[in-house]
Amino acid sequence: MNQDEKPLFDDEEINEPLPIEMNVGWKILVVDDEEDVHQVTHFVLDDFVYDNKRLDIFSAYSAHQARAIMQDNHDIAIILLDVVMETDDAGLEFVKYVREEMQNPFVQIILRTGQAGYAPEKEVITRYEINDYKNKTELTEQKLFTAITANLRAYDNLIHLESLRQNLEEKVLIRTHQLHEKNTELLNLNQELVELNHDLTELTEEKNQFLALAATDFKKPLEAIQELSILMQRSISQLAQDKIREFAKIIEVSSQRMTQLIQNLLQANDLETGKLDMPLGIYDVSSSLQFLADDYVEYAREKGIQLQIDLPQEECKLLVNKRALLQVLDNLILNAIKYSPYGKTVFIRFIKNNSIMHCEIQDQGIGISPEEQQKLFGKFSRLSPQPTGDESATGLGLFIVKKLVETMNGEIYCKSDIGKGTTFIVEFPLIEAHYE
Repeated sequence: MNQDEKPLFDDEEINEPLPIEMNVGWKILVVDDEEDVHQVTHFVLDDFVYDNKRLDIFSAYSAHQARAIMQDNHDIAIILLDVVMETDDAGLEFVKYVREEMQNPFVQIILRTGQAGYAPEKEVITRYEINDYKNKTELTEQKLFTAITANLRAYDNLIHLESLRQNLEEKVLIRTHQLHEKNTELLNLNQELVELNHDLTELTEEKNQFLALAATDFKKPLEAIQELSILMQRSISQLAQDKIREFAKIIEVSSQRMTQLIQNLLQANDLETGKLDMPLGIYDVSSSLQFLADDYVEYAREKGIQLQIDLPQEECKLLVNKRALLQVLDNLILNAIKYSPYGKTVFIRFIKNNSIMHCEIQDQGIGISPEEQQKLFGKFSRLSPQPTGDESATGLGLFIVKKLVETMNGEIYCKSDIGKGTTFIVEFPLIEAHYE
């Protein structure tokens, strides 16, 4: 200390408090249980200016008061702190409170003590997170100015760095959010591409199935029509009337088969695209079931197959499309006969079960495996079982049947065991009299 410099804090009494002008600027907290210390600090620092801002000085006379001020002012830049106040280590405990409980790493803590023996500088600096240590007996006005300037500069730099960190963190969060949104968009686009690829694969498969269908189901009847037409043209004068009728019948059957195939293709497309006009109405099926079954008696007899029919005795009113319902039953009965071996029986049962009309068409054919049952109602499905009388099978019938049943709010499913035959079940809700 120079000879012309006097310590700020000595044994002289200060009788009158100095006038204090509180200025908005850097916040300084003076924590000391001696009034003289507060007055001298104000006297020295009231005119202090750093970075065009003055000091705003808060006073606390105990560590307890200091805690309350810190809780209300989180932007205090410097704490000028005494060690010995209400207890010998009150100041040091306050340091722990600021750093550990308040989690405040920015405020600069300058420890000022007049009793260095209670808090040796080396031990305090090592154990406690303080920024400066001053002995009151050595602290001059110039040294206080220097300490305040240095610590304000350090505080300002820390706050600036923290602001940059938060700004960077905010930008990182924003960028992360943007990347997440872009990633979500990419995932959605990828999912759309996967679905599109799946649709294209299905379309390609359908195209191949259609070409295969055209190559087989169209080819045979077309060849028959073409060959018979050529034969009749070349040999018409030599052919007997019976032979001509036979050829004409084959041509008729072949053309009917092609017509039916084309109708199935068109109907399948209309069902898939929702273009099929199929109004529903109340229809009593009991009056038509016997006629429907009778249509197949002769066809079954030709294959040595017996039809066993069990029809309801009372009326069975359904909310259906009559033409579509008859097409469904017609297809299932025809299939049962088509896939049944010679000498077997086809069972046709119509049962009223509470509020359900339960239709069963059961054959005694070779059955359908569980794996093939999974694709039974698929479009163009070709299964292992083959018609027993060389009849045609397009793979569209059951696909159309299922679509028609579901459009009429019904349900269709299959039960089958290998070697024991197959049963198709169709169910529709009955219309109650009060509803009608």
